[in-house]
Amino acid sequence: MSSWSKVPVTSATVWYNDNNAGNNKYADMGRSGSSGVAHAVSSLGGKGFQNYAFKAAKCIATNYKTFPDTHGSAILGMGWTALGATVDKASFRSPMNNYVWYFNLAHCPNGTFYFQPNRDPNAQDYHADPRLSASAVIALILSIKHKSLRVMGARDEW
Repeated sequence: MSSWSKVPVTSATVWYNDNNAGNNKYADMGRSGSSGVAHAVSSLGGKGFQNYAFKAAKCIATNYKTFPDTHGSAILGMGWTALGATVDKASFRSPMNNYVWYFNLAHCPNGTFYFQPNRDPNAQDYHADPRLSASAVIALILSIKHKSLRVMGARDEW
């Protein structure tokens, strides 16, 4: 059990004025994930930063329904959300378990992945090379178990 799991769980989301969030006061979790990653790997913040990273992971687990529907760039948002949730194993499992079907539907016969554009017409993910971008973020998410990045649990070797 991680020492972060003893932190009281409260919402830690990077929220913006979004009428779609209603009274829940959360937006997509890509922002919360990237903020959680920054707090988790920072050498400046100490226990306070670690606590925030854990709260962000718990927020991601609670609001897992926004996982494939992040504003602006669904592909980048999914990557940041998954990385931000890695601080807490159970929080990471929440979007992964709930979106197995999504990954299966996105899996193409040639081994790549492809996501249909979401509601944001300005997202550039889908215009350059959508299979490359989607496949890269899925590879990143699936590599989390190997703990190759610091936020995933890799130790500093310096």
